Amino acid sequence: MRTTYRFLRAHVLQRLIPRSRIAFNPRKPVEIVGYLSMAAGVGESARLCADALSEAGRAISLSDVSTHPDEKSVAGWAPPRLSTKPAGSRIWHLNPPMLPRAISKKGVANFTRAFNIGYFAWELELVPAEWRNGLRYMNAILVPSEFTRRAIAPLTNAPVIVVPHPVTEKPASEGMRKKFGIEKDAFLVSFIFSAGSSINRKNPQAVIEAFRIFSAECPSAFLLMKANGNVSKDGGLRKLVASVAGDSRIRIVTDYLSSAEVNGLIRSSDAYLSLHRSEGFGLTVAEAIMQRTPVISTGWSGTVDFCDPENSWLVASPLIPVVDTHPEFAGLPGAVWANPSPEVAAAHLSDIFRAPERAREKAGRAREFLLRYLAEHNYEKAFQTLAAMQAS
Repeated sequence: MRTTYRFLRAHVLQRLIPRSRIAFNPRKPVEIVGYLSMAAGVGESARLCADALSEAGRAISLSDVSTHPDEKSVAGWAPPRLSTKPAGSRIWHLNPPMLPRAISKKGVANFTRAFNIGYFAWELELVPAEWRNGLRYMNAILVPSEFTRRAIAPLTNAPVIVVPHPVTEKPASEGMRKKFGIEKDAFLVSFIFSAGSSINRKNPQAVIEAFRIFSAECPSAFLLMKANGNVSKDGGLRKLVASVAGDSRIRIVTDYLSSAEVNGLIRSSDAYLSLHRSEGFGLTVAEAIMQRTPVISTGWSGTVDFCDPENSWLVASPLIPVVDTHPEFAGLPGAVWANPSPEVAAAHLSDIFRAPERAREKAGRAREFLLRYLAEHNYEKAFQTLAAMQAS
C-alpha cells in the first residue's frame, strides 16, 4: 500500500500540481511553509529561515504543515512577530516527496496565488524522478549548498540560488560532561545524527571505528553520539546501539535533549567527528563550528562550502555506489557517495589531541570563515537576485 502511494505521489500527484504565474514581489510579505513544530532537519530549516527573515525586517507569516508535531522537541523557539497581510511569495521548506500532501492541505487554488519558492536539500549528484517532477511547479529554487545546486540546476529553467542555513551560535547548557558522567579531563568526541535521515548516509559506524582506532593511543578518550530515533522501531539504530554495548568509552544517547543541551554537548567536546557519506549542507557540522569546536568532516558534498584544510580536518574519501534501503536513496542506479576512511579520521583525532591549542585556533578560523560565508549568501541577497531577474 505504501509503495503504491509513493508511486502515485511521484508520478501522478506531482504532475497535477499547477505552476503559479504570479510575479515575484519583494515588497510583499513572505510565507514560510514547513514542519515548524517538528524536530526534523527540514523543520529546523524552516525555523532558521523564519528567524533570519524576521531579523532582516521582512514581514513574514508561518504555515505549519507538520505531520507529527512534537512541541517538546522545539520548546524554546518563539515564532517572530507575524504579518496578517496576504503573502506575495512562499518558501516551501519541504522536500518534493512532502509537497503534495502539504499543498493539498493548503489548497491547490491557494498555491497558485503566490510566487512559490522551493527550499530543497538533496544529498546526491543524481536526482530522483520525484524530485525532478517537484521542480516543475516551483517558480524558484533555493538550495543550501553549491553541491546541491550543481545537481538541481541542470534539471529546471527556474533560477536555483544557494542560500545556506543561517546558522547562529545558540545558547549552550553548562555541565553536560557531568550529566553524562564524563570526566573533566577526558578527550570528548561527539557526533549528532538523525537515524531517520538514512543511518547509512550519516555513517555513525565509521565514527565508532575511527574512535576505537584513536582510543588505543588515548585511553582517556570518550565518544558520545546523540541519535534522534526510536530504538524499538529502527532496526539499524538498534543494531548500532548493540554494537557498542559493553564499551565503557562509547555511549549512544537516544533520550530527548533540548537544543541548549545538544549545543552544550558540542561545546564541551574536544572534537566533533562527522564521517557522513553525503550531506546537502551539514547542519550539525556548521553548528559545531559556531560552538568553536574543532571539526573533522568528510571532504565531499555540502560541507566543503565552509570546511577546508585551513579551518577543519578533512577526510579525503573515495566515492562508492550508493547501497541503501532508505526510500529516498534506493533505486538510483549510478548514484555514488563518499566512503570516508576511519584510519584517516583517527589520525586527525590524534592531531587534535596532541596539539589542543593549535586545534582551537583552527576552529576559530572555521567560525570566522563560516560567518563570512553566511553573510555573503543569505535570503536577502537571494531576494535581490530574484527581483533583478524579474526586472530584466
